[in-house]
Amino acid sequence: MGSIIFGPKVLPDNLTEIAGYKVGLAMSIEEICDHLTGTSFPDTVRDGEISGVRLRSEVYEDLYYNLLHRIGYTRELYHGSSFELAQLYHRAKANAPDLDFYMQVSSTMTHFMRNGVQNGDPNPTDPMVILAEVKKMFGAAGVKIAIEMYEIINRGIGMNPHFGCGIEWINPLELKGLFKGTDQQPEKGRFIDQRYIDYLSNNNDRIGDMHWRQFEKLTAEFYERDGYKVDLGPGSGDDGVDVRVWKPEAGPGDSPLCIVQCKRQKDKIEKVVVKGLHADVQFARAEYGVIVTTSELSPGAKTTISARGYDIQAVERDGVKGWLTKLRTPGTGIVR
Repeated sequence: MGSIIFGPKVLPDNLTEIAGYKVGLAMSIEEICDHLTGTSFPDTVRDGEISGVRLRSEVYEDLYYNLLHRIGYTRELYHGSSFELAQLYHRAKANAPDLDFYMQVSSTMTHFMRNGVQNGDPNPTDPMVILAEVKKMFGAAGVKIAIEMYEIINRGIGMNPHFGCGIEWINPLELKGLFKGTDQQPEKGRFIDQRYIDYLSNNNDRIGDMHWRQFEKLTAEFYERDGYKVDLGPGSGDDGVDVRVWKPEAGPGDSPLCIVQCKRQKDKIEKVVVKGLHADVQFARAEYGVIVTTSELSPGAKTTISARGYDIQAVERDGVKGWLTKLRTPGTGIVR
């Protein structure tokens, strides 16, 4: 493959546009470099800022895919359609009959996509027509392979950096707002923007760095998407009750199902927090309380809950990570 020559500042500008338009995050060049730590790319980006840089096409693609993965756009690191097609081939290669069947379907698909099902076909690449013909020739097993090939091809088109990044977000959201706080209203999500969720799902080691208010919003978002009625407290002067949760069918005067105390901290949660939450649960006439934390409960706190029979649950650091996985996919809410 050939090389791409980027003049001074062009590559860094290109990467910030990718982060903004495709992922929806407004990031500085240093933030981009920080997220590429562990690769050779931070030096490449910084060199590109000063004097320009020349990159082979496959190296630029690797840079592009790494950045998208590390800021939350892809769940797993993408390696390109050629890599995924090779994986499909090697999966079939383990068994000779499977490989022969795969090669027949693959070659037929290639022929149809280039020439159409019939010579002179006015729309040779119509997937539905091709899949119908593949089913006639190879049955359901052949269609399964054909669909996998189409998915790989379509994903490759969508992820190809040479086709333009595409505008998926009009108003980029500053990444630093996740850690320093922001008043910007979410575009997707009621309490916290989906872009922050996607970012954290791939960078869950940073949940302890979140701004405390964003952590409360994440908690409220989880219960909201799980189908509950939710009230997020004002953030200050809330008497220690950060989130109130009601059953979906609850009326205006009903007591909450549970009240939630959010603790974004590194130290373990001590029993004084447990006792305070228990008192709040009783006062609110809630069924139980929940402590959501980026840390974990101390042994003393756990003992207090069990010994005194408090109706208190805990969502600790690993539980919060699980929330992020469930919330990650835009538009689908909780994944069960």
